[in-house]
Amino acid sequence: MAKKTSLNKGLEALLGDVVAPKETKTTTQKTKKTTTKTQSPEISISKIKTNQYQPRTTFDEKKLQELSESIKKHGVVQPILVREEGGSFELVAGERRMRASKLAGLKKIPAVITKATDTQSLEIAILENVQREDLNPLEVSKGYQRLKDEFGYTQEQVAKSVGKPRSSIANSLRLLTLSPKIQTELEKGNLTEGHAKVLLSVDAAQANTLLETTLKEKLSVRDLEKMLADKTPTSSTPTQKTTDERNLESALSSKLGSKVVIHDKNGKGKMVIKYYSYDELDGIIEKISV
Repeated sequence: MAKKTSLNKGLEALLGDVVAPKETKTTTQKTKKTTTKTQSPEISISKIKTNQYQPRTTFDEKKLQELSESIKKHGVVQPILVREEGGSFELVAGERRMRASKLAGLKKIPAVITKATDTQSLEIAILENVQREDLNPLEVSKGYQRLKDEFGYTQEQVAKSVGKPRSSIANSLRLLTLSPKIQTELEKGNLTEGHAKVLLSVDAAQANTLLETTLKEKLSVRDLEKMLADKTPTSSTPTQKTTDERNLESALSSKLGSKVVIHDKNGKGKMVIKYYSYDELDGIIEKISV
C-alpha cells in the first residue's frame, strides 16, 4: 500500500465530516449478503454555485474539452465536493469536473456533501489543487495569502495546513512582491517559478529588464542565472570578483530566494544574505539549517 503524504492526510482530515448518502431498505438487505460499492448522490448542476474561495483563476479550455469528452464516454469518475447553503449547494472542490460536465451536457453530477466552514472550504480547494500540482505558482501564492488575510493564519499555520515546510510558504508568498508585469507572465505560464526566484534576487527595475530579455531570448533558468552573474557590477574596491564568485552569488541567490553577496580576499572574507522581513529571515534560516 502506498504511503500517504502529508497533503493526503491533511485533505482526509478536512473531509472527516462528510455526509454519507442515505441507505434504502433494499440496499440494506443486499449488504447483508454482498459488499456493494456506495454510490454518491447526484445533484442538479443548476443548484451548485462556484466556490467563492477557489484559488484557481485560469482554466485551460483545451484540457476542459478533453475532460468533457472523457466524461461523455465514462461519466464523472470522481464525485465533486459540495457544502449545503440553504436550498442550494456551494462547490468546495472539483470545479474542473463541474465545468467539463456542463460542456458534456450533463444536468446532474455525483457529489459528496460535507459540512465545511469557510476556512476549510479554502483549505480544501488549495489542498486539492496543490496535490495535483494543478495551480500555477502565483495562484498557489494568492491562495496562501488569502489564508493569512481572510482567516488570520500565520505562515506556520499555512505550512501545517498544506503539509509543506514554512520556508516553502515564505518563498511562495515572496512571488507576490514581484512587479505586476512579472506576475502576469508567471500566471500565463511564460515564466517558471525558477525564473521568478532569480528575479527576486534583484531590484524591480533590473528584474523587469531581465524579464524582457528572458522572454525574447527564451532563456532557461540557468541561462538567466549566468546572465545575472555576468552583469553583476564590480565592487568599488580594487579587487575584482572572479567569474566563479559571481556564479556562486547568483546560484546562492536563486537557491535561497534572497540576494547573496560574497566578499573574498585571498580565500578569506564574508558572505552577506539580504532579507526584507522576519518571515523571509525565518525561511532562510530554515533552509540553511537543514
